[in-house]
Amino acid sequence: MSRAKAKELRSPYDFYATPSWCYENLQIDWTKYKTAHEPCAGDFRIVKFLESKGIKTTWSEIQEEKDFLEWDGYVDLIFTNPPYSIAIEFIEHALPRANTVIMLLRLNFLGAQKRYKFWCENEPDAVFVSSKRPSFTGKGTDATEYAWFIWQKEKLIKPGIYHLKMV
Repeated sequence: MSRAKAKELRSPYDFYATPSWCYENLQIDWTKYKTAHEPCAGDFRIVKFLESKGIKTTWSEIQEEKDFLEWDGYVDLIFTNPPYSIAIEFIEHALPRANTVIMLLRLNFLGAQKRYKFWCENEPDAVFVSSKRPSFTGKGTDATEYAWFIWQKEKLIKPGIYHLKMV
């Protein structure tokens, strides 16, 4: 949430549904993934998207009393828009539990002195930058750019910085 919106109340459980165009326009070969886990299922839109790609998908959702930080499985892909306030914890929990981890984060998540050590130890392999700002509430966008950050054990997605294809 930007400073301009800091006075507004946050959504319960940090629930901000990801607009479908944010993941539907990712230039990723989804056939390379057989299993996935969505740590923040929310309204299940990402789960349904992954399943539509033929990926067997499990999920966690704190509102359903299934806490991702207690999940101990292993999958080909972990794919989510994590709660911003605990994004580092989500990433650190996800990395040993999947071949590929993809998280939607603010582009300025790359900054901040408190995350310096984290980035030195967890450099992403690829970043898909969105030139369009998503609306997570349906009431407009905040003053922030977003990107999908990708970490991989096996390089199924070519490393680099990309722009999210806008159709």
